[in-house]
Formats: sequence, structure tokens, C-alpha cells
Amino acid sequence: MAEEGETTGEDKGKGMQEEIMQGARIKYIEHPSDVGFEVFGETLEEIFANAAIATFSFMTNVDEIEEEEEREVRLKAEDLCSLMFDWLDEMLFYFESESLVFKKFDIRVNDKDFSLEGKCIGGKFDPAKHSSGIIVKAVTYNMMEVRREDSLWKARVVLDV
Repeated sequence: MAEEGETTGEDKGKGMQEEIMQGARIKYIEHPSDVGFEVFGETLEEIFANAAIATFSFMTNVDEIEEEEEREVRLKAEDLCSLMFDWLDEMLFYFESESLVFKKFDIRVNDKDFSLEGKCIGGKFDPAKHSSGIIVKAVTYNMMEVRREDSLWKARVVLDV
């Protein structure tokens, strides 16, 4: 496993890999046909932001994206897993409909009524200008987890590619 701030050089989604990108703690997990990751944070806001960055990082190098677009997001769900699903589905919607990749988040997550609101900041993905990765088709509930473990929040997500 890589030390904080390093990568192992393995392909994302293949083997265990841990990265620090935009301050996000992400560990890529093995999955036979899709890609997955685990994210960690001290707050729910951190893991939701880290999950968005992990999702976008499969598609492009998030560090290359400019910060010139902002969108407001408001979501409400039945539980934390559903909220994570809806959040990442919303991120994929913005990528598909407007070619937007977000890299900074000012969000609030309420674990009592399972709601999220705030703003996402990023820029337009341009394949002529930005590196291209794999195409993420959808978020899945397969192996999904959102839970508090000791002093950290942790989420596991598998994406359909």
C-alpha cells in the first residue's frame, strides 16, 4: 500500500492503491468487473467530497480541471447509502450533461434527515486539453457502505464502467 501522498503505480481499480488528491483520502479497491473505492474523512462532508473526487478521478486528472464553474446541489434520501448514491449520480449527471468535473465542495450533510446541500466548484472537461480515463456509466449499490468507524467516517462505492 502506498504511503500518504504516493501512488503504487497500479491501474486505478486494479489492486489496492491509496492516493491523496485535492486533500482527499482515497483507497481504490478490487472488483471483478467494475471499479471501486473507499474514502475516509473526519466528517460526512469530507467523505462525500472525497467520493466525488474519487469518481471524477477515474474519468480524468482532477488536478488539471480549472475552477470556473459553480453549481448548487440539494438532495434528500432515505438513508446515508441512498444519499451517497444520489450524490454521485448527481455528479455523473453534471459530467454527462455539461462536461463538468468538480474538485471543491462547500456542502453540509445531515445524518438525521439524510439531506445534503451546498455548492460544487470545478470546470469543464475538454478531451483535447485534459487527460481522459475510463467512462463511468453509473453508481451501484453493490458493496456500498457509509459508516462511522472509530473516529473516522468511511464509505465504500462501486461504479459501473
